[in-house]
Amino acid sequence: MSVYKLSAYPRQHTLRDGRIINIRPLEQGDKDRLTSFFLRVPDTERQFLRQDVTSPRTIAAWCDELDYDRALPLVALDGDRIVADATLIRSRHGVYRQVGTVRAVVDAEYRAVGLGTTLLRDLCDVAADADLEKVTAEMVDGVQDDAIEAMEHLGFIRAATVHEFVRDEHGHPHDLTVMVLPLGKWYQWQQF
Repeated sequence: MSVYKLSAYPRQHTLRDGRIINIRPLEQGDKDRLTSFFLRVPDTERQFLRQDVTSPRTIAAWCDELDYDRALPLVALDGDRIVADATLIRSRHGVYRQVGTVRAVVDAEYRAVGLGTTLLRDLCDVAADADLEKVTAEMVDGVQDDAIEAMEHLGFIRAATVHEFVRDEHGHPHDLTVMVLPLGKWYQWQQF
């Protein structure tokens, strides 16, 4: 099984609005910056994340137990401030070893300028280089519709909708959309 290639990082990227951000893998020294970033994410969005990103224990575990071959977290920084976090996760054995999962969160001030798309494209490129066959993502309908649309522009396909799969803080059910991006030759052709 190929390991993730990290030679492209750190790198700079110019957003559509002209701001220049730096993209690099998460580092052990990022605990405070990452905590500050997630505290800026509105509660209405954080509730749909898989882990409690306001927990110091969660953030410490992510930063202290880095294993880039299992989970590659990329962060985007404007100066010293983290403004986005995106992660590619994979299993190294078992029936899911050929599939990666991506997750991304972007600061509200940095949306609609191509940052989320850039991070997801980077992670999909890394996944393709590591010989993964597919990348998946789970999105909440009615809450993450802009992200679903952006992923479709990247080539992700709506593979399934699970009705009333998650509940918000008020107990209201929401549908979960499973997105899949085939890699390999299909992904190479999508890059044109």
